[in-house]
Amino acid sequence: MSSLRHTGYRQALEEAGLPLDPELHRCLAAFSRAEGARCARDMVASGLDFDGVFCVTDTVAMGVLRGLADAGVRVPEQVKVMGFDDVPESGFLVPSLSTVDPDHDTMAERAVRLLVHRIERTGARPEPEEFVSRFTVVVRESTGGPA
Repeated sequence: MSSLRHTGYRQALEEAGLPLDPELHRCLAAFSRAEGARCARDMVASGLDFDGVFCVTDTVAMGVLRGLADAGVRVPEQVKVMGFDDVPESGFLVPSLSTVDPDHDTMAERAVRLLVHRIERTGARPEPEEFVSRFTVVVRESTGGPA
């Protein structure tokens, strides 16, 4: 999952004519709030010049918000933060978290359909199928959007 998101990040930079700066990419030991907070504090302490953080999950982004606050960095005035997943808690944070909604309902519906199809065709090996879900960018306070 995260490798596909990183591939998309690299492609978006390339399409925008922006260089890939390895200093701006961080690997996490876990997709957790604690790791997000640690990473944000480390980025600030290192003196890295950045004005935004796009996180692999909303959970990591929640930690990034905490870590930036711990380091005295104001969101969104100094650094904008974006998550991915649109978990329900994202709208209740202060600041509320901007995120990407990957259309969980459609993905779940599609997964159930594929599972039922596979069960009905016991013994038959199904052809691989690729499915790309729609997504929506949900703009909230962490990127300067409405409350």
